[in-house]
Amino acid sequence: MKTLALDIGATKIAIAILDEDQNIQERLQLPSNMLSSIWQELEPILKRFAVDRIGIASAGPINLSRGSISPVNIPQWRDFPIVDLIEDLFPSKPVGLLGDGTAVALAENKLGAGIGVANMLGVVVSTGIGGGLVLNGKAFHGETGNAALFGHHSIGFNSGIACDCGRIGCLETFARGPKMVEYAINQGWSGGADFIALAQSAREGNSIALEAIDKGSLALAVGITNVLNIVDIHTVVIGGGVSFAGPIYWDPFLKHFEAERSHAGFLDHVDVYPAKLQADAGLIGASLFVREMAG
Repeated sequence: MKTLALDIGATKIAIAILDEDQNIQERLQLPSNMLSSIWQELEPILKRFAVDRIGIASAGPINLSRGSISPVNIPQWRDFPIVDLIEDLFPSKPVGLLGDGTAVALAENKLGAGIGVANMLGVVVSTGIGGGLVLNGKAFHGETGNAALFGHHSIGFNSGIACDCGRIGCLETFARGPKMVEYAINQGWSGGADFIALAQSAREGNSIALEAIDKGSLALAVGITNVLNIVDIHTVVIGGGVSFAGPIYWDPFLKHFEAERSHAGFLDHVDVYPAKLQADAGLIGASLFVREMAG
């Protein structure tokens, strides 16, 4: 049986066909932040496939009861009825929707860095900040599908920095890749326009790039510690494009995280692992979820 999986993110929509063993047979993507009519571009691509079920992982917020999505960084899609539209394309086929952070957490728990762990937090650090929970070995969605959407926890409500979601001081305003780049540019850095360039500049010793990454990784450490303080779990798996930068990002993050979690009093030891499935985790998680849902 074949699964069509979609991973809808702030800058791209990844599409893949997976087999029963979660091997990706075909993969393609299109931008989500540069298209005014995303569905008009996506629909003819999806029509090409003959599949048995469809899994959708989406940036949040989502609404499971309505089958709709409203990704903060895709303003064209507000209460977008993605499940109804997919069901129209694939009549009588099971369709499963979950948050992209939840999909990553599920995939890493079953096939990646979190194998064998009953409870874990999955984190995506990229164009946005995503989170997902696995509790007692199962994906935990919450009542609407937005459990662990901690990128929009406010960690700096006196900062005066507005998030795209409308709140002040959200974690995303400090920790996501584009915001670290924006901070560096505002401080006089002129080494490029994306996080890849920022990380390379930091490796070369640029003090502004190093400061920007240090501030962003500190914000993430605070945000993750806040989540662990609520759910009392001791395993974290971190993926996403920013996390792929290697030691230039991980070293300051781990330093800050050790300091932050030490204040909790009960987080004596937390295992923090880099994601193993990398860019495919959301697709694999969507496929795993709809397979489980369909029985």
